[in-house]
Amino acid sequence: MNAPNHKNWRQRRNDRYFKPVHDCKSTQQKEFEEEQFLGSVLGTAVKIGSGLANAASKVSGAASKLSSVAGTVPKSPIISIGNRQRVALLEHWANKLKRAKSDVVKARYQQYIDTINKRQRPSWHQSEKDLQLFFKKLGMPGQKTFLGNQPAKWIKRPDGTAVPPRNSVIPDINPADAMIEVKNYNIQNQDALIRNLQQQIGRRMQQGPQDAAGNPLDQKVILDMRGQQATLDQLKQLAQKVVSGTGLAPENVQVVTWEIVLPG
Repeated sequence: MNAPNHKNWRQRRNDRYFKPVHDCKSTQQKEFEEEQFLGSVLGTAVKIGSGLANAASKVSGAASKLSSVAGTVPKSPIISIGNRQRVALLEHWANKLKRAKSDVVKARYQQYIDTINKRQRPSWHQSEKDLQLFFKKLGMPGQKTFLGNQPAKWIKRPDGTAVPPRNSVIPDINPADAMIEVKNYNIQNQDALIRNLQQQIGRRMQQGPQDAAGNPLDQKVILDMRGQQATLDQLKQLAQKVVSGTGLAPENVQVVTWEIVLPG
């Protein structure tokens, strides 16, 4: 009798990634259809039917390079969180709320839900968790700790609390080919944002994971500007300023927001 053929996690992840999506583009999705890493993740994970998601499933080697789409240059760094993404987020946090035992945790999850429903500015921790959710749908893990280019364990203190080892780095999202950082800064504090990113990028080049050739993995940044009073032009200028201040490639900096009404 043959043993059952169980798929490993990579095969299951790839099955999810290559699952076809429906063609239901909106005008706004067409405007942003060539965006790269976050755009492709949203398109595939929540099946928004973007042209990018369809293209990603046909790119040679896409399964091993999930955070980007080879050969495409984005028209815009702006990613819009629309109805389908909000539904996915609300379902996730509603399920977490049902299972929560602590009143403190319940209140936190309810605040997440209220923020999404009202399209307000999330807290920094909600920014990280919301965006991690979409990447995790494709098998890309959230925060990992690295020291000396290797995974590192946290240190347990005498009081029972755990802390990361000194000089370690903790990217928010960790696909196989990149380190992704999620930032939630007031758009008026751009200089502080860039200083923080410069320091983080420098540390991660020294301590973060490397590729097979010993080079630091690609570093990417998602700026969560949801709920802030900013125009499309202001958000694009923010992305350009971060690119200029950090030296990252333009396609490695993206801004996420609630829907933006484009001029007719």
